[in-house]
Amino acid sequence: MKRKLYIFFVYISLALINLFVKTNSPKICAFIISLNIRKLKIIKSNSKNPKKILIFPKSNGTEDIIESFKNKKSNIIFFLLPRPFLQKIFLCFFDKNYCQDYFTKLTKLKDIKKKNSYVNFLTSTFRYIEYFIQLDGFVSFNLFYYAEKYFEEVCKNLNKKFIILHKESAFTPLEEKRAPEIYKKFNDKSLSYKISVYSESQRKILIKSKIAHKNQIAVVGTPRSDYAYKLRKIAPKEKVIVFYLIEYNRSTPISGSKVKNWGKLYNQTLKYLFEFAKNNPEIQIILKGKTGVHGKGQSNLNPLPQNCRFIDGGSGHSLLRNASAVIAFNSTIVFETIASNRNLIIPNFNKENKIYRNILHKIENKKYFVNSKIQFNRKIKLYLDLNYKNKKLSSPDIRTLKYFLGNIDATAGAQIRKFLEKTIN
Repeated sequence: MKRKLYIFFVYISLALINLFVKTNSPKICAFIISLNIRKLKIIKSNSKNPKKILIFPKSNGTEDIIESFKNKKSNIIFFLLPRPFLQKIFLCFFDKNYCQDYFTKLTKLKDIKKKNSYVNFLTSTFRYIEYFIQLDGFVSFNLFYYAEKYFEEVCKNLNKKFIILHKESAFTPLEEKRAPEIYKKFNDKSLSYKISVYSESQRKILIKSKIAHKNQIAVVGTPRSDYAYKLRKIAPKEKVIVFYLIEYNRSTPISGSKVKNWGKLYNQTLKYLFEFAKNNPEIQIILKGKTGVHGKGQSNLNPLPQNCRFIDGGSGHSLLRNASAVIAFNSTIVFETIASNRNLIIPNFNKENKIYRNILHKIENKKYFVNSKIQFNRKIKLYLDLNYKNKKLSSPDIRTLKYFLGNIDATAGAQIRKFLEKTIN
């Protein structure tokens, strides 16, 4: 009930924001926004005069901060403002055609004027917000998110620090090849105060594209992977399978290629898994969906076998703790599974890893791929019967994790903590 009331309050607030932006009332918008700013209570500060940072939340990004700061002493307290507030204001100045991440550079004079009006309105609004809460900085999780890209200019006007904890780094070979060109051609140089990235490869791309200079960027690793590395010392529950559902059409604007539909592979995997579930009713199976992509009402998820449970939304890395076997495909959860020492299965029933290798994450260790229904069932049974052992990372896995996560141990949280504390002071 409390959650429903909160959602309703946000809905009403956004409707009012839309009204008062159009009547050029930044003071009223500031009041409405201030009512929607929430303290991130899970993180405590030990300072009498803490620094205050406002986060524009994003899945996995907020989890990175929580993983880095929970149960740690810090002079920072964090606040959250739901992303839709900047989106709503943005759409009062631009139409939906401009809602494109990675394509934020404006060349036409009329568009630049719209952007200036947007920046000026936000500058006035957040200046009034200072009457309600005095903020020392702001955090975003993507350099190229359309609604937040121009907020760096707002922070320049307010003399505040805009910090990007850039969480996009798990690129396919095609994305890595095209990224410098896309970044440079379709986006202006970043005016953010500091930028953190997960990996050295992403740092090189940003420098090559001239989006940021080398002194602006810090490589910190992937903070939420700390949790995965710590799981290596914890035995999972017996007979639990977690399937991180495959996205039908997973692509980014960076790839520039025609969207590949993974429906065939997804449906094959579900079919084989449901057959296994029905033949092994003592096994617990969790299907982890992604908000806006998967839903319990979808035909391929109806009806679910009795020992299958569907979970929608939120970050799914916590499900690794009790997983005896993990099924995942072309997602960062693949790397977190390897880091956690959980038994990983990557469906490859149609030779996807060879035919589509340019648009799939490069996984060096081929032991994770299953190429047939027989292999799929055999591996699941093997993994469910194994006694847990904390194995050392293999050389191929070390190279893969270093490349995609940026770290091969549980030190990324400390790095991001150090980065933020140094940056905000």
